[in-house]
Amino acid sequence: MVSLVLDPAIRDWVLIPIVLIMFLVGVLRNNVMKMMRKDAPPNRVQVQQNNQLMRARRLRANAPYIPASAFATRKSFFVTKDSGILMQKMEAPNPMSMMQDPNVMMNMMQGNFAMMVPQMVMMGIVNYFFSGFVLGKIPFPLTPSFKGMLQRGISLTTLDTAYVTSMSWYFLVTFGMRGLYSIVLGANNESDDTKIMQQQMGMGGGQPGQQPDMGKIFSAEAENLQMTEHSFLLSGAEERLLKSASAMRRIKQD
Repeated sequence: MVSLVLDPAIRDWVLIPIVLIMFLVGVLRNNVMKMMRKDAPPNRVQVQQNNQLMRARRLRANAPYIPASAFATRKSFFVTKDSGILMQKMEAPNPMSMMQDPNVMMNMMQGNFAMMVPQMVMMGIVNYFFSGFVLGKIPFPLTPSFKGMLQRGISLTTLDTAYVTSMSWYFLVTFGMRGLYSIVLGANNESDDTKIMQQQMGMGGGQPGQQPDMGKIFSAEAENLQMTEHSFLLSGAEERLLKSASAMRRIKQD
C-alpha cells in the first residue's frame, strides 16, 4: 500500500472549510425550518385526555403516600366499569384522516425541501471545489471493504484504506454533526436529519401525523392501575420509630 505525506495546507483550505461550511448550513437550515414551521392549535379533547392519563400515572407512582381510602376513591374515579375515566370507549383514529389534512402534507413537503436541498447544495460544493483531495488518515487499520466508503472520488487501488478523501469526509461529518448541533442549537434543533426522517416515516408508531390510539392507551393504563397494590407508607410508622429508637439505645449501651 502507498503511504502519503499530506500537505498541512490541506487541513487549512479543505478539511476545516468543509466542517465550517456544513456547520453554518446546518444553523441556517435550523432557522429556516423554525420560520417555516406552523404549530397547529392544541386540540382541547386531546389535551384533556393527556392530562387524564398523566393523573392516572401519577396516582400509581405516588400511591404509597396517600391513605387507602383516598387511593380507593381516586382509583374508582379512573377504573369504575362504564363510568371510569379510563374505561370509556373511544373510536380508533382513522389512519387516512391525517393524510388528507393539507397542513400535514405541507409540513412533510417543507421537511423534505429543507432536508434535501441543503444536502444537494453541499454535495455540489464539495464535489466542485474540494474534489480529489486526501484529507487525513484514520489511526487504525481497516479492511479493503471500507475503501469505497472512505475514498470516494479517488480511484487508486494501491492507496491505503485508512486514508480519507474530501467526499468521504463530507459524509462522515454529516452524520457526526448531531452532537455539535445539540450543544450549539439545543436538543430540539431542526438540523437533525435523523429526527426529520423519523417524523416523516412515522417511526415509533403509525403513519406520519397519525394520532395515537388513546383507547388502547387508556385500556392499558386502567389495567396497570387495577393491578396496583396499595401499601400506605405511614402505616405502622409509630412502631417502626419505636423499634429504631430502642435499637439505637441498645447500640449506645453496648
